Amino acid sequence: MNQEIYERLRKISERLKKEYHAEKVILYGSYATGEETEDSDIDLFIIAPTNERFFERMARVRGLMRDLRNGLPLSPIVLTPDEVEKRRKKGDQFVRHILEEGITL
Repeated sequence: MNQEIYERLRKISERLKKEYHAEKVILYGSYATGEETEDSDIDLFIIAPTNERFFERMARVRGLMRDLRNGLPLSPIVLTPDEVEKRRKKGDQFVRHILEEGITL
């Protein structure tokens, strides 16, 4: 991942923390491992306290990122801290992998 993309992702993370009260924004997938291709999307795992339904969260987060994404192929997932903890305790390998291997922005 080049420095320009990393800086744009940091700005997105800062906005999500400020305006959506995200506790963590974690980059995972091919961009986190350095194996991205021109067809790769940028996977973001966002942990935020919210009472919104899953798809409402996605729409709100996409709206907050809209002007900063400038063509970046962002693919966010938003879970609450409780949801993350429940999935972690159940042995969810997807969540475990993100928490252990992802890059916190």
